[in-house]
Amino acid sequence: MRKLMMAVTAVAGLAMVSGCKRDNVESERRDVAEAQQEAAKETAEARQEESRDIAGARQDANEEVADAQKDVREEQQDLAEAQANRQEDLNEDARERQEDVAQGGSGMAGTSAAAAANVQGRVLSTSGDSLTLVDTTNNKQLKLKTNDQTRILQNNVPVKLDDITEGTQVRASYVMDGKDMVARELTVTKPVQKKQ
Repeated sequence: MRKLMMAVTAVAGLAMVSGCKRDNVESERRDVAEAQQEAAKETAEARQEESRDIAGARQDANEEVADAQKDVREEQQDLAEAQANRQEDLNEDARERQEDVAQGGSGMAGTSAAAAANVQGRVLSTSGDSLTLVDTTNNKQLKLKTNDQTRILQNNVPVKLDDITEGTQVRASYVMDGKDMVARELTVTKPVQKKQ
């Protein structure tokens, strides 16, 4: 009987020890589960924070891009306005030139707004109010007409057309008046030396 008692006591002791181990295992499982929950919660919070940071960075970048695009649009608008103003000035200049030509009337007054052409040449002949010369740059003959507004100079002194002889070197500026080339100014650059 005593042996039986000892066996029962031993079995009861073993049951108690194994029950304690079960309680320890159960406690450890709960601790692990709590740690996993805590880790999952921290991971979720970290992801939310990262998402907020990324969203903020994107918003900042979008605002910077929008500001840069606005600056570019304003610059383009300023350039377009400057170009429009320049074109308006050019159009106004052209209108004024056309009005000057239109208001000039006929004859030399009408041609005063026209651009003058220049020629250097050698006199072939003079007749009445006209003069024929050869352009020394291209060997073409030109017939220039003169009128009472044409300045004819030799050594900065006014002379008459009849005073210019064949072979004299001249420089002339003229304008077109219809089909005629009308001299504005005729300057003797090298008179013909008279033979003795």
